[in-house]
Amino acid sequence: MAHISLVIPTRNERDNIIPLLDAVRAGLSGRNFEVWIVDDDSPDRTWEVASTYANSHPEIFVLRRIGERGLSSAVVAGFMRATGDVLAVMDADLSHDPSLLPRLIDAVEAGADMAVGSRRLPGGGADNWKWHRRKTSDVATALAKWWLAAPLSDPMSGYFALRRPVFESVSGAMRNEGYKILLEIVCRARPKKIVELPYVFHDRRQGVSKLTPKVGAEFLKSLWELRRSQH
Repeated sequence: MAHISLVIPTRNERDNIIPLLDAVRAGLSGRNFEVWIVDDDSPDRTWEVASTYANSHPEIFVLRRIGERGLSSAVVAGFMRATGDVLAVMDADLSHDPSLLPRLIDAVEAGADMAVGSRRLPGGGADNWKWHRRKTSDVATALAKWWLAAPLSDPMSGYFALRRPVFESVSGAMRNEGYKILLEIVCRARPKKIVELPYVFHDRRQGVSKLTPKVGAEFLKSLWELRRSQH
């Protein structure tokens, strides 16, 4: 059985992190796993809540980053410290259904290079999204598939698992900026076998969405840079 390393990047998620960790531990019960909480020095002290939890759960580790920000770089920082054969990542805001995590890992253990949670397959979707949020996701998905020929139904997904060698093959070339960690790995590594599994995205229960106009501009810039790197 593979050793699994799950990375959860956090920024102001103190109300969500304990319920999420409880659900993850239940879902991965019986497996060899570790969880890395990579916190960007949250003002709400998410790192402190997670550290207290980790004191009684030795499979949980907390990395508090001071002076560094960004989802992609947080994921890479977690992957670099992780010891697992299978690396996985999910959001901390309870939008990613923890029950899908074992299935993503099973797909990788069964031979996939990467397994991705998709909102854009039959059986998947997003609940309670306002029209502008859905439109933003639609446009970003279309751009990623058009500019980069990304072989994914949901290239904006932040919920996936992959074999360690896939990450290691591109870790030195990654820019680690913005929110497009999945796209960057796929476009640089070009995994031979990608499995997509449907899930329903649940809008965050607590806290504030991190999707801002600045994030959108950074995404467009990152798409352009990835396109240039392929030519």
